[in-house]
Amino acid sequence: MKILVSRLRFIGDIVLTTPVIEVLREKFPDGEIHYLGDKAGVALLENNPALNRIWPYDFNAPSVIEQMLTARILRKEKYDVAIDLFGNPRSAILIYLSGAKMRIGGDFGWRGKTFTHPMTIREKMTAVSFHLAYLRPLGIGETYRRPRIFLTEPEVEEAKYYLKSAGVDRSKPVVGLHIGATWPAKVWPSRNFARLAGLLTEWQGAQVVVTHGPRDQKYFAEFTSAAKSDFVDFAPQGLRKLAAAISCFDAYISNDAAPMHIAPAVGTPTVGIFGPGEPDIWFPYERASGHVALKKDVDCCHRDHCYLSGDDHMRCMKLIKPEDVYETVGQILKNRERAEQ
Repeated sequence: MKILVSRLRFIGDIVLTTPVIEVLREKFPDGEIHYLGDKAGVALLENNPALNRIWPYDFNAPSVIEQMLTARILRKEKYDVAIDLFGNPRSAILIYLSGAKMRIGGDFGWRGKTFTHPMTIREKMTAVSFHLAYLRPLGIGETYRRPRIFLTEPEVEEAKYYLKSAGVDRSKPVVGLHIGATWPAKVWPSRNFARLAGLLTEWQGAQVVVTHGPRDQKYFAEFTSAAKSDFVDFAPQGLRKLAAAISCFDAYISNDAAPMHIAPAVGTPTVGIFGPGEPDIWFPYERASGHVALKKDVDCCHRDHCYLSGDDHMRCMKLIKPEDVYETVGQILKNRERAEQ
């Protein structure tokens, strides 16, 4: 059995498909399992023991050329099964052109006609359960596994060395803050992150590491301007370096963004801060493992850019206070300390 799995775009969503890979390997222990996805995101799938091969799709290359080259590569592989976990026009066409005998994907308009097994899923469920539901045509009824990223020992040791050289003493609690997000409506105010950093430093004796990406310069500048306590700036070159650093933290607080999914996948207790997003879908992580989603139950525009004005602008995010997050993180650190005793 030769199987292609594809979640073509979005880093956090790629992480959320790792349970599919794990379950397929258990069902087909002697099968060959490949993965197609965004070049940056699929780097997080390296060293996954359930995968035989990763096909990186380069979205920076000319679109038509990259699509033709990828389709030709996939067709040569002669897959028995191809599973599209994204469902946009490009991914549907690529799965169709792969020539796989069995093609599974969402029944979204004309795209459903490109699959031999178009899926219609109406019940509300977590993103992990949604992805696993696409395995039903293969006789698989799994509903939950935790997402996992597999780091190597050298990667983790390199992260520890960097943190130490940056002045981080890991004998004290180390808390990471991710201050950015792709969509502006999902960004908790930078001044709140700065206030939280001060509370963690003053009352928990924690050392704060601030993570941010190339698109987060505005938020980082705002945070730096508002911060009244010391912190370590960490802007890694590459997602695996970020994942390795997060694996060394005692807790991680993140907006609803890719790092919020990376942290639980490397086993770090995570607090997700939600505004317009839906944690019952996009935060499929167990509280028993130290993961907590914070969201205020208020009317919200549920858009990527908040269209409310005046005092109501970004209301759903503003209502989450630094003290709320601090209290949650403090409990996580206490529970972790007890577990290690």
